[in-house]
Amino acid sequence: MDRMTERRTLTLTDPRAIRVLAHAARQQLLDEFSRADTLTATEAAALCGISPSAMSYHLRAMERWGLVERAESTDGRERPWRRAADSIQIANGSKITADVANSMMSTFIDRIQRTLQAAIDRDDHATIAQVGSVYLTDAEAKELDELVHDAMNRFDDRHVERTAPAGARRRDLYWLNLPRP
Repeated sequence: MDRMTERRTLTLTDPRAIRVLAHAARQQLLDEFSRADTLTATEAAALCGISPSAMSYHLRAMERWGLVERAESTDGRERPWRRAADSIQIANGSKITADVANSMMSTFIDRIQRTLQAAIDRDDHATIAQVGSVYLTDAEAKELDELVHDAMNRFDDRHVERTAPAGARRRDLYWLNLPRP
């Protein structure tokens, strides 16, 4: 089924778990968790622009598939949540329907477009954008994914503002390694 590796990567194999990720609010929630160690349903709802009851529904749905988990409360009253893994990958051979894949990708692409448009509006352009195509074996593609993962892990302590060095700016990082027909 789904498993955690030593790098705290959750590998999804069940199409139902993958379908949970196809919702825009859930994808945004995972992004918000990358900025905060924990969030209550009320805090997460405010960040995602939905009601606390709707957010509670999404959190419970994501908990069922191991995407999020309850965190320890500091005061006994609040019920905080956190990401269950640092990254999520979808296993090869997972039977994803076209509508789920399209929903996941359109939400992802919409987010990139909004981020890019905001940077353009601020006249604050991206550092680098690179698109290319190469022929790789499956082993080489996996090696490249691991290199990117390791490079990003160099900055693992920088997910929240309080741990960032002076002068650091929040940046969105995107990595896709997609096989072509």
